[in-house]
Amino acid sequence: MKNFSKIVAGLLVTTLLTGTAFSNELVAKAAVPNKITMNWNQQYQEIDGFGVSQACDVYGDQIYGFPQRDTIMDLLFSNDKGIGLSMLRCEVGNGLNMPTIEPQDGVWVYERPVSELWVINEAKKRGIDKIFSTVWSPPAWMKTTGKITNGGYLKKDCYRKFAEYLAEYVSAYKRLYDIDIYAVSIANEPEYAAMWQSCLWKPENFTEFLQNHLAPVFAEKNIPAKVIVGEKGEWSEAMVVNALNNPASCSRLDIVGGHQYSGSISPLTTAISKGKRTWETEVSDTGIYKNDIKDGVAWAERIHRFMSDASANAFMYWLGASYKTNNESLIRLYQDGTYVSAKRLYTMGNFSKFVKPGYVRIGINNNPVKGVYFSAYKNPLTGEFVVIAVNNTDTNHLFDLSLDGCTAGSLTQTISNDKENLTRYEDIISENGTFQLSLGGYSVVTFTGTNGSIRPEQRVWTITDELNDWKYIYSATPEWMLEGNDPYGGFEADPSRARRTAKSEQSLTYCFKNIRDFEAQIYFYKQFVGMKLYASIDGETWNPVGYEASRPKITGGYWEKTTIRPQGILQAGTNYLKIEFDLGDQEWDKHLAKISFDCDGVFVPTIHDSLNDWSKTDSHSVNWMLDADNAQSMEGDSSRARRTSASKEFITYKAGENKTFDTFCAKLYYFRGANSPIRFYSSIDGVNYTEITAQYSGSVDTGSYWRRMYAKASNLNCKYIKVEFDGGGLYPWDKQLGDMWINEL
Repeated sequence: MKNFSKIVAGLLVTTLLTGTAFSNELVAKAAVPNKITMNWNQQYQEIDGFGVSQACDVYGDQIYGFPQRDTIMDLLFSNDKGIGLSMLRCEVGNGLNMPTIEPQDGVWVYERPVSELWVINEAKKRGIDKIFSTVWSPPAWMKTTGKITNGGYLKKDCYRKFAEYLAEYVSAYKRLYDIDIYAVSIANEPEYAAMWQSCLWKPENFTEFLQNHLAPVFAEKNIPAKVIVGEKGEWSEAMVVNALNNPASCSRLDIVGGHQYSGSISPLTTAISKGKRTWETEVSDTGIYKNDIKDGVAWAERIHRFMSDASANAFMYWLGASYKTNNESLIRLYQDGTYVSAKRLYTMGNFSKFVKPGYVRIGINNNPVKGVYFSAYKNPLTGEFVVIAVNNTDTNHLFDLSLDGCTAGSLTQTISNDKENLTRYEDIISENGTFQLSLGGYSVVTFTGTNGSIRPEQRVWTITDELNDWKYIYSATPEWMLEGNDPYGGFEADPSRARRTAKSEQSLTYCFKNIRDFEAQIYFYKQFVGMKLYASIDGETWNPVGYEASRPKITGGYWEKTTIRPQGILQAGTNYLKIEFDLGDQEWDKHLAKISFDCDGVFVPTIHDSLNDWSKTDSHSVNWMLDADNAQSMEGDSSRARRTSASKEFITYKAGENKTFDTFCAKLYYFRGANSPIRFYSSIDGVNYTEITAQYSGSVDTGSYWRRMYAKASNLNCKYIKVEFDGGGLYPWDKQLGDMWINEL
């Protein structure tokens, strides 16, 4: 291996170790993350769960007869294979589609549909926490109209019979089928005389029924089920305020339910003031079928609002799976036996898979930026906690999350976006007690952690190039620039990245001693194509390097981010790594954002002349000066040698006593690509000089029309080295010598 590699790597690593800071206009544009805080001790409502209706009407039959029914049940109710719903809404059958247990007064029929029992038991197998049942209509014989459909009221003389009917429903399911009915809901949308199963109630009817009939019957028969009242089509407690304000009926009312086909999402204040749980028990969309991420994120925002704005204890989507051709279900079934999961299934899963019954909502800045929403929850028994972020914008947003009242070393992130469904990504590690959260455009991200967890040890890299300047780049092909633009926050406020300026093959080369490993962060637009890596021992013979790319993470505006690592171990003695960008639809389609190296690092040259003074030179011609102007365009170099007239000028270096020069490396700057040459000569006696055939690296753009390159030579065996600036050029200052590294033997 040529000795030059020892020199040039030394110049690059020495810059790092001496702590030189380089200012750059691009750095000043870096966005400051918004600051948010999770407050462990600021407690709100307890969560009862998330769920769907499935064992009701014809929908139990639809899933029971579906060829992939086990897969569908997994998607809905399994925490390992799906979204882990914890609640299942069933129907208290009335004789239309779902049989009633009392088809005639005093006649009891306990045989249940096999499809209903299958759905309930399969949900139980998958860990469902609560099964509750809603009455769409009492049996026809109990109603004023004698019909199940189109409304009608419960007959006054059937109030006690209806109470006994509900009690027997709960008892029979436990006695005959070992199914615990957690709660029964008296009426579905009691204000609406629907053409399907329906029954009308007035607020005062609820009060009378609860106080004088249901309460004594449930007490006599020792019925453990809780009672849900309300379930109005609008999110409102108007139907139950009368009962809540009556102490006797209020004591028999446990949960106020509501749908949300209209009405604002706000707290049911009377219910909450009386200590009642509030459940959103049905909502969906009957419009044209949607299955895109914007729909999914919109539903996540709605769930967030129920949890944070309304302080609801539970949220239920209308249907889990069905053959419906609109948006009434989370999973659409097809007659050919196939299915499609809507994005809203997975964005709902960002809540249901992680926030389990018994968790308590805790404090966090819930709407720190327009279109971005946070909620947080904790398990009081285990110390586990969950932060859910909904980004309903097309822009990436950054947040610094701090924890108040608890500590954690890392957070696990699970993301649903346009390409991913509840995909786990690499953990986020705390930095001085703070976590930087990056939320890609139109995404829902769940962050989970444990109070008291320890910060895991992190990989320590020898050198990291943030690509804020060119100081670590050994060589580059001509068409490169440092990009600071950040549309849609797609670069996560990274102030500077390297990217091509031409849609052709372009490369960057690094040179460090004994490169053992590396890791690079790449941003790409829409698709990641056309990147290759090469390694070399001597900078002349190159071998391809296979690499692994992490699962891409959507940031914003069609940009994605991936992390590159080598496959296997690099060849021993590797001193050079080349990164090549090729292909793609645009020259800006790939950006190198950061690269870190594990290497031996420092090669120390015998002589390093930074041209801050003339002390390390032997002599120089008259027309020279040390220039400190425009350092920001020359990588922060605050002193370089340059001519004072457009004439041929020289600088010479002399080896020490009984020493000779072996190698050198010179850092050169040119204005507007000026090509009037800088030449190098060697001499034994200081009189007779021979031109050195130097090897030049590719040049890189350092700003304001300046470019930088390196010149190197080895095996010189000379006493003197002369650096000569040729006559002519655009200006006297159009060529400058920034640094000179020389090895003596």
